[in-house]
Amino acid sequence: MASPTMRLFNTLLVTMVAILVGFFCVRLQLITPEEGHLKGIGFFIGSLVFPLLIFNTVATAELHSVNYGVIGACSLGKIAVMVLTWLLAYAVFQPRRSRGQRILTATVFAFFAVASNDFAIGFPVIDALYEKDMSIYITGNALVGSFVFIPLTMIAFAIGGAIRTGTGQSYCQIFTNILYDLATNPVIFMTCAGLLFKIIFGNSLVEENGKIRLPHPLSDFIDLFTAPFGMSALFLTGTSLRTPRVSVWAVGLVLMKVVVCAYLSYTFGTALVRGGGDIKVLHDFTYFYGAIPTSSAPIVFASQFDPEAAELIATAVLFGLILAGPIMFITAYSLNEQDADSGLYTLRQVQFSADAAGIFCGLFFVGCLALVRQYWCFTCPAKQLLAFYGTVLMVYAAVSFSVNPIISATSCDAFNEMHLQTPWVIAFSWLQNSASIMLLVLQAMYACGPVRSSDAPMAGLVIVCLCLALALLPSFFATPNTINEICNHEEIGSLELCLNVVWSGLKLLIASSLAIYALCFRRPGLHRSDETETETESSDDSCEAGRGRATFFDPNLQGEAHLCMRSVWNMLCMCGSGVRDLAKL
Repeated sequence: MASPTMRLFNTLLVTMVAILVGFFCVRLQLITPEEGHLKGIGFFIGSLVFPLLIFNTVATAELHSVNYGVIGACSLGKIAVMVLTWLLAYAVFQPRRSRGQRILTATVFAFFAVASNDFAIGFPVIDALYEKDMSIYITGNALVGSFVFIPLTMIAFAIGGAIRTGTGQSYCQIFTNILYDLATNPVIFMTCAGLLFKIIFGNSLVEENGKIRLPHPLSDFIDLFTAPFGMSALFLTGTSLRTPRVSVWAVGLVLMKVVVCAYLSYTFGTALVRGGGDIKVLHDFTYFYGAIPTSSAPIVFASQFDPEAAELIATAVLFGLILAGPIMFITAYSLNEQDADSGLYTLRQVQFSADAAGIFCGLFFVGCLALVRQYWCFTCPAKQLLAFYGTVLMVYAAVSFSVNPIISATSCDAFNEMHLQTPWVIAFSWLQNSASIMLLVLQAMYACGPVRSSDAPMAGLVIVCLCLALALLPSFFATPNTINEICNHEEIGSLELCLNVVWSGLKLLIASSLAIYALCFRRPGLHRSDETETETESSDDSCEAGRGRATFFDPNLQGEAHLCMRSVWNMLCMCGSGVRDLAKL
């Protein structure tokens, strides 16, 4: 049986893949939400399936077995984050706007910090992580959300809307509108219906396979309706994401939800959760629940009450999904893998799965590159470097996959005997360091390079060769990452550790310096008009086709790396167009 950490990894992997499928279906224009392609599934999931799922969860919840200290800790953590986020957003985010609009924006941001994706991500993650049934605590927190956080949010929206419009509504009218909105909210309505069913018809509940279920045929009806919820909800989450644009507020909101909320919930949990039994499990749950990423609901509220912040919220939702997965996995590994052998096997499995996925993505990248090579414009040094970077990563994943002890233990045995003198270790380290140096060069091109991609094919080859040559130096002295852990190598000298620290610190220093330089001196939109004028004067039709459409990355950004990323996206868009044409045939 797989360990809890491995089950969590598999769950996070399939969850992210489902979200990315929806994201890329919209980005590649296989689905166009503006034309109403998602109205049917959106209504089905949001207005029918999700409320029915809440009704079923609440009606069958065994609330008598709940440790209410856990619910209180998670709720207090959310309240603290919600209040802090609201105050910061109201006081700092674009303070020159009207008071009513600032209240609406602050409410959207505050709701983002507490709107956990309990049903689409929370249930599968918690079920994968704990052998004991902990879903009851997800249900308890969902109840608190329905009866506390959603009403508070709607009240704030009503007050902010009344102040912004200046219609002169009385407090009685505002209160009446709030009550109407709460009464017609399907989530709150079905939550109340589930509680009433449990109170009145609780004796009709049946137990099957150790779980409490609704009586037949009601349970069969709900199971039929809610069966597609998991994939459909994640798919819709992906389709609601927008063009990612890094900003301080987007990153700050993600940190408030995924990091601050998790630690505050855990802090309250250590104070409130007392008694015997699995106290450590309950304490850990408060952290994992706080780290569950935000759902797409704040995007809907932002589109309705603050359209200017909708893109920022969508970006924050995407970044939250990206950040929450590694945080939960690393925490789960450090807390749950007490046995050394079990932890080693889990690391090998994770490395095995990641390498397999890397090989598949690398083959897809190379195939797409070969398919639309005339649009790539290989005369651009940045585009050449990115093509080689993807190829190096694919080869690196293949080497890592082949030496994994799950495939063969021979390579690790040779490494434990000969250490850095093993040829495959040198190749593994060389490919790893080559990819790191290429990434730093691409970052330097973005931060310090010219606005216009230069027409210098030999320059790109020279840069690639220099990166490959420089990568040889640390390959013979510093042990590559993950090898010691995967091969369970215990004899590590102090000199090797020092060299590893120096090499890692140097890469971190360079990357940080380039990032700070780009943020401070490369202002968005500074050369946008110049870039447009230069592009229109290009005489290379094939390169122009690759540079002409920027649909995914921020068009205000500049630099060779940006043009390179635009070309990657254009390549994917053209592949998507080909898929659409084949589907029409």
